[in-house]
Amino acid sequence: MGFKLGSEKREYKGPDNTPIFRKKMEEGVLGEANNDGSININEKLEPGSKKYNEVVKHEKDHVDRMASGELGYGNDWVKWRGKTYKRKDGKIKYNGKWVKEGDEGLPWEQAAYNA
Repeated sequence: MGFKLGSEKREYKGPDNTPIFRKKMEEGVLGEANNDGSININEKLEPGSKKYNEVVKHEKDHVDRMASGELGYGNDWVKWRGKTYKRKDGKIKYNGKWVKEGDEGLPWEQAAYNA
């Protein structure tokens, strides 16, 4: 019996067909929104759990804002509502201070938490 190498898909789809991938992530990281419209979720979160659904909703807000142009990410920058912020070594320079990526005080994170 033959088979096609690489034909298996290891992703979930969100309710709106957003590709969701479960991945091993560094300690404290639960999810990531990607520029291609997909979402990475920490493999330790149980699909369908309350926390899993919260993280998907949060990251989906980032994906939607990236698609609209309100939010953008590069290797060394984050753009929010037309203003660009430096990004380096897991930190973002915001209001003159370097803060950890994902910090709840960042306006794009506040918007996603409020979504």
